[in-house]
Amino acid sequence: MTFHFRPVLTIFAVVSVAILIALGVWQLERRVWKLDLIARAEARTKEAPIPFDEAVRREEMGENMEYAPVAVSGVYANDLETPVFGTLDGVAGAYVFTPLDVAAPGGEQRFVYIDRGFAPQEFAALATRPKSALKDEMTVKGLFRTPEKPTSLEQFFRPDADPDGKLWFTRDPRLFAEARKIKASPYYVDSSGAENPAPWPKGGVTRLDFYNHHLEYALTWFGLAAALVGVYLMLSLKQR
Repeated sequence: MTFHFRPVLTIFAVVSVAILIALGVWQLERRVWKLDLIARAEARTKEAPIPFDEAVRREEMGENMEYAPVAVSGVYANDLETPVFGTLDGVAGAYVFTPLDVAAPGGEQRFVYIDRGFAPQEFAALATRPKSALKDEMTVKGLFRTPEKPTSLEQFFRPDADPDGKLWFTRDPRLFAEARKIKASPYYVDSSGAENPAPWPKGGVTRLDFYNHHLEYALTWFGLAAALVGVYLMLSLKQR
């Protein structure tokens, strides 16, 4: 077999392979970054809680406070409870978001939404679990969370929320507060569940979900580069 040099094909192959390899290397770098992010998030959850307002201040100054342990005190506004569709261990139900009135006596009413945890469908409504309607002032401890931001594809397939409060599909306190016509923080707390004497909703079920398929992506780019080299050689080698 002889090698037949094709200038245009060679330039195209070299540039394309270089781009594919660069994309693969970039994905490996992203994987290292993601693994470090996961490790830092897991370590952060073991820290002592800080005041919720301090976490808000640091978040708005540019620091990523996601999953930071926080504490906030107030009284639950049980009548403003908002269920958000979700699953836990394969069981369908809702995550119960209840606004906590954190205003000082005589001050302007202000709320912080608390994700109190998961409840199966049969216990999603407050009427089915009256013991969870806590009325005394308390301190809630949990993890600081920012509003959920669905991707464009998720938004396309996700059902529309029910503004009447029967069921929502996005964890965003800004939307809940707008529908309820109350003033609330855009951030919320995933409760540890320690303050809840009832079996449902079940708190402390936060999952550290990080999309991490960068190694697979890197192998895909490298595989395409190898395939392109193979095609180039096949087109350039000729039988004598």
